[in-house]
Amino acid sequence: MALITRSGEHRNAGGARHASGPSRPTIWGVPWHGARRIRIYASTLVPGPLQIYGYREAVRSYPLARECGHDEAVLPNGVPVAFVLEESVLHHQVGGHDVMRAQISHLLGLLRQATNLSVSLIPLHAGRTPEELPMEPFVIIDSHRVVLPVTPKPVVLEHREQTSRYTAAFARLYRLAFTGPLASQHLLGLHNALAPTSVPGRRQRRK
Repeated sequence: MALITRSGEHRNAGGARHASGPSRPTIWGVPWHGARRIRIYASTLVPGPLQIYGYREAVRSYPLARECGHDEAVLPNGVPVAFVLEESVLHHQVGGHDVMRAQISHLLGLLRQATNLSVSLIPLHAGRTPEELPMEPFVIIDSHRVVLPVTPKPVVLEHREQTSRYTAAFARLYRLAFTGPLASQHLLGLHNALAPTSVPGRRQRRK
């Protein structure tokens, strides 16, 4: 079950700012009204907008993860959103093998769709320089606002010197990532490596 929601619904997520009202929808507690581009980097968990139901329910059993915005799922209509995920995110067994297998299958489905949403994956074996090492999760709204959903009240950076560092970091991380067919092939390998759990008491049919 996909939980990608693109709407103007107001979510009081306890963000670092409280300027939004019923007509000012937010992402991770920060208003995105009028945003033209959103970039999201994930190094710990699958971001909320990409989570399937089972994954989200598992995340909700971890209060800190929930409080830090990982189950936020509202994105604006018609705005390009680019995700860059560390492969390690998909090795964390959130909810167990079956949930992770379904979660990866969902990501594969997204890669096959022609939408404003794109998903890229940095493989574990990617060669990195010190500047390309994994970072904390962050969200870039346009190029002048960075949201760090690492605390119950996300940190919002708006100073140009600070935001430019994250914009540059996203570009470096994106260059390391698999996109398109390469990303699909890699995700398929991860999916196939997770054998489905057998159901207790159910016997396999003889051919």
